Amino acid sequence: MTDRRPVTAEITGGILPPTTYPLLPGALSALWFALQFRPLGRVQWERFERYLTGPGADRFVAEHLTGIGPLSLQVLLPDGVHHLRLGWTGAEAPGADTPDTSGAAR
Repeated sequence: MTDRRPVTAEITGGILPPTTYPLLPGALSALWFALQFRPLGRVQWERFERYLTGPGADRFVAEHLTGIGPLSLQVLLPDGVHHLRLGWTGAEAPGADTPDTSGAAR
């Protein structure tokens, strides 16, 4: 699955400000670059590495964004909890406060 839509990514707490990328692989790469040398626990580090850079990561994340919606994951660091947010740019962008007017039940 190749999705050629722009995405917006951020990690709260000043780690990665909300940034729009033309394609999902660039956003995943930037998120991993921002996290890989942070003091994450071993399990958390391995999960982020697999989720952001592993085989088929862009396909897996694209399917999540399309089928479920924006991604929001906790990042536990010594200074507290931060949030990794990723979504298609537009109404579903991280931090967007656009109400759902589709009438569809969730």
